[in-house]
Order: sequence, then structure tokens, then C-alpha cells
Amino acid sequence: MKINKLTIVITLIFVLLLFIDPVYAGPGGTVAKALFKTWWGKLLMSLLVIIFLPIVFYVRIIEFIAVRKAKKQLAKLGIKNKDFMWLNIEKNVSNVFSRVHLAWGKENMQEVSEYVNHWYWQNQQLVHLDRWKKENLLNVCKLQSISSIKPLYLEISDNDNFEGSKIAFEITANIEDYLINKSTRKIVQGKRGFNDESKVWIMEYTEGKWLLDDIRNDEFSLSFAKMENVVPAFISENKLA
Repeated sequence: MKINKLTIVITLIFVLLLFIDPVYAGPGGTVAKALFKTWWGKLLMSLLVIIFLPIVFYVRIIEFIAVRKAKKQLAKLGIKNKDFMWLNIEKNVSNVFSRVHLAWGKENMQEVSEYVNHWYWQNQQLVHLDRWKKENLLNVCKLQSISSIKPLYLEISDNDNFEGSKIAFEITANIEDYLINKSTRKIVQGKRGFNDESKVWIMEYTEGKWLLDDIRNDEFSLSFAKMENVVPAFISENKLA
């Protein structure tokens, strides 16, 4: 009963924060939220950290276990296909992450058409970037550095060479992300300055390449971490050392 009440409280706070600071699209799914960048916002964040520290600790433990498990299974997959070896995956995901942010800053997803699947390209270009152009808005998006890339969840296909497999990564990076009116130069959403942002990037293995399939907010990281990986029988958990 207490757990249910706590869940309700957390949900209400989350919904309230979204109501105060509307969600917009961006390369990570949202423009960096400005609420927690003010003095009162930082105070609120500090209080929330103290109150929910046990929950944060629980989430980190679950994610740590998921990442450790995923890397072990990727090591098995890497024996059959080098594109699934961790160092190769990390390099490819980092490359796609950097290129997508660069293209987003130029308002032209066509530049990364070979690094994202068709659905994602259409969704971001037509639904958001083109609409913002009509509204005379510009999404300023700059990537400074990538802090970490962690595999949270695997869906490995039984197809030849594991074609069509998907992996959900939690990626943390130092990013500047805000909306600005081109005429007035006033910020419509977000705030200038680089901040650490985390998002869940879902990558799909297609024709020997890792392509961006979707991006979710970091709130989904626990859901992915708690899911049981879908993997071929030869790398099932009971066969892992």
C-alpha cells in the first residue's frame, strides 16, 4: 500500500513538471528543460534528490545489473558478428549520436539519412523541423561531449547475421538545446548553456549498419533495464559464465 502511494506521488510530481515545462521535440525527444536551471528549480531538485534518494539508488542498481548482463551477452554475439562487439558498437553509436545532433542543428535530417531509419527521418524532419521553420523557430542544438553509452536492453533476432536486431542504449552527453525565435532572437523554450542530458536511443541493425530507430526520454530507462533480454538460445542466461 505504501509503495502504491509513493508511486502515485512520484507520478503526480512528474506530470506537474511536464505541465509547468511543456515537452517539445528535439534530437533527444525534448528541448532541454529550463525549470531546473533556475535558482528555485535547483532548490526543488535538491529536495527531490533527498526525498527520492532510495528510489534513485534502486534504479541505478537495476540499470547496473542490466548493463552488465547486456555486455556479457554482446560478448557472445561478437564472436559470431564483430559488429556486436562492445567496442565496435560503442564507436558506431557514438558516431550516429554525434551526426544526428549536427544534422539537427542544421535543420536538415537528410544529412544523416544513412544513419537513421526512414520512419525516424520522416518523423523528425516533417513533424518537427519543417513545422518550426514555418513558425519561424530555430532549434539550437550543439553537442559538446558524450559521457557514457550503456546498453540497457537487447532484442536479438534469429536472422542471419542477427539482421533486424535492436538495442536500447542510455546515452548521457553534454548538450545545449533550446528553441529561439529567428526574428526576435528571444528564447521560446529552454536555456542557453551546456548541460548533461540523458536519453534512451534505440538502434536497429540493418544491412550491416547500426541505424537510429527511436529516441525515448530517460524516464523510460528503468522500464528497459527491467525487461528480459530477447536473445538466441546459445547466449541464454544459463549459459553465461
